[in-house]
Amino acid sequence: MLPNRRRWFLFLSTVSLIVPAAASLSRSPEDVVMKMGAAAISQSAETLAVKSSLLEKVRSVVVAGGTHGNEYTGVWCIRALEEQKKVLKTRYPSLSIDTILANPEAHVNNQRFVDSDLNREFTSEKLQGKESSSVEAKQAQLLNERLGPKEDPKTDVVVDLHSSTTNMGITLIVPEGDEVMTLAAAYVAHQCQKKVKCGIHIVVHPYPDRNLRPSLSSCGKCGFTIEVGPVPQGVLRHDAVQHTQAALHEFLKFLHEYNTMGLSQMQQQVLEWYNDSPKIPCWRSAPAKRDGEMSGKIPWPKMVGNFPLVLIHESLQDQDFIKPLNKGDPLFVELDGSIIPYNGSHGDSVHLMFINEGGHYYASSGAGISLVIPTFYDLKTGKFIVEDETATMQ
Repeated sequence: MLPNRRRWFLFLSTVSLIVPAAASLSRSPEDVVMKMGAAAISQSAETLAVKSSLLEKVRSVVVAGGTHGNEYTGVWCIRALEEQKKVLKTRYPSLSIDTILANPEAHVNNQRFVDSDLNREFTSEKLQGKESSSVEAKQAQLLNERLGPKEDPKTDVVVDLHSSTTNMGITLIVPEGDEVMTLAAAYVAHQCQKKVKCGIHIVVHPYPDRNLRPSLSSCGKCGFTIEVGPVPQGVLRHDAVQHTQAALHEFLKFLHEYNTMGLSQMQQQVLEWYNDSPKIPCWRSAPAKRDGEMSGKIPWPKMVGNFPLVLIHESLQDQDFIKPLNKGDPLFVELDGSIIPYNGSHGDSVHLMFINEGGHYYASSGAGISLVIPTFYDLKTGKFIVEDETATMQ
């Protein structure tokens, strides 16, 4: 007889992988853009470059929770969707909505992952690998079969629900150049202002080519990620659930209205909300400095395994997207109490997100503090608007 935990995991793996469920931006980049511009990491979009304008109608939507097993907020939200089948079918009749418990073994064990970060396993290169024995590599291939395959996805939209130990408020994460998902982000951000009392941010990753994206959401034709925090790992908080559900339902509402109104009418509606300006304030993930990273990070200077031997200075805690870090400012505190200042490694003045994210104590998830650049994207194209190509973050 298998132990109870193992039997439960096998049940989740075989039955619950896909469960039918029915069909004041607090401080916007516009306030803090510092002429560092949005000159991009211009990745040429190749075979799998997003062409979401061809997505005339959105039919299949899959909502994922538990990609990181100890992020309980998303798991609660997909369970809630399962309980609301009739309501969802009435509210969003043009959509077929399913849910996924993405990493059941990690979830049962209340772990972020078992062997490696699942949300880093979905590049085309990794999905084509046959050698890995890691739980997450195998799970990624299984999920890709169910949602994709990545080169020709059967799923129109994958929504991935995450929570963070950091002060992320509601953060909407989309890829550059996807004119439908970037439009959706602008829509959701505007609508959520009326409903929640927390910061609302749009983060755009400069990777139009789906080949290069390592995230679960990239298995669909379009991908949308909702990140909410702060909330501890392995804990359910009512406010975090409410914020996630508010953003999720505004997103589903957007998709249904997109089906009925079409792209051009939706663009016009959102344009009016932003005072007829096509420049949508956002944050661009900064250029990577280390091999294997998708975006720029300030690494922990000293670690033993997954344990940092420094603290993040108290002046930075909970200042995600808010307070710039300038060269010479306190950054880390050592065991003896001495201060390590920021040395300007990514530019004289930078902005931070995922400040002291518990999941980023792990090398597999990309250890350190993430860097972002305040900028804008064009509402119609979803591409960055370059303000000053000579003033990019170094």
